[in-house]
Amino acid sequence: MPQKNMDGQRSGGSSLGYYIGVSVGAFFLIMVITFAWYLYIRIRSPDDDHHHSQRSSDDQDSVTVGLAAGLDEATILTYPKLLYSEAKLHVNGDSTALICCSICLADYKETDMLRLLPDCGHLFHLQCIDAWLRLHPKCPVCRNSPVSTPPVAPAAADRGSSTLHL
Repeated sequence: MPQKNMDGQRSGGSSLGYYIGVSVGAFFLIMVITFAWYLYIRIRSPDDDHHHSQRSSDDQDSVTVGLAAGLDEATILTYPKLLYSEAKLHVNGDSTALICCSICLADYKETDMLRLLPDCGHLFHLQCIDAWLRLHPKCPVCRNSPVSTPPVAPAAADRGSSTLHL
């Protein structure tokens, strides 16, 4: 027999049923959302995996090209090298560039041999920059190429600009 509370109303069954109904409804809603999300991911994945595998192979190709695109040893050896103690004498006020090597981040010592990149004037440990330039053709700080690029021929520049104006 249902019990009556102080106000004379029945308690127990109706409020318990309400909480069970809300709990089951919330659980059902969560399951529907999870299933819809699973289907969305499952349907979308094959195309994304295909594009992702293409990007991965493209990235691997660019890494392979990057490894092959470094400078040759003969070019690297043409860049001037000097002792750190000498380099300090020739700096025109940019003393922050002479604190440490930007590649290995180690502080320079008086007896360290440095290499100077010709166009930008950045200095690095000899071993650090030689290894870098074998893999990458550009300065690790400013990304300028220490190798001068040949100028574009005027005839080629005119042909390129005429095709743009069509």
